[in-house]
Parts: sequence; structure tokens; C-alpha cells
Amino acid sequence: MHEVDDFEKDLKIEAQRLSDRFSGAPVIIIVEGDEKAGIDRTMTASAFRPGENRLRDLLGILQTSIQIETLKHFKFWG
Repeated sequence: MHEVDDFEKDLKIEAQRLSDRFSGAPVIIIVEGDEKAGIDRTMTASAFRPGENRLRDLLGILQTSIQIETLKHFKFWG
């Protein structure tokens, strides 16, 4: 299991706040690790309605972010 730090806990709170603002809509936050920002790894946070299993949607979004990162590593993107 990976380390959970205060920043990740803040992301979870923010995801829940946004979800509540939009009547319980599922929210996923992905923050890319960035040396300038002092974030050492890519982190995710999510908020779903209680009892709702949207794992397939979450995995689809994560797969898209993986593809973007792969393209960036091959310098197809800025």
C-alpha cells in the first residue's frame, strides 16, 4: 500500500466537496506529480455516492491519463 500524506487527504476532502456541490455527482481528481509544485508522484482522489460502484469509469479515466503520460514521455506532447 502506498503512503497517504496530508495532500492526498486534502484531495479526498476537495473531491467530496465538489461532489456535494453537484448533488452527489461522482468526482475524480488526478494531480500529476510535479517537481516545481513539490508533488513527488501522481495522486488521485474520488468521491462517489454511498453504495455506488463506478470503478469502471474511474479505471477508464485513469487509463486515459496513463496514455497522455506515455505520449508525453515519447515527446509527442509539449
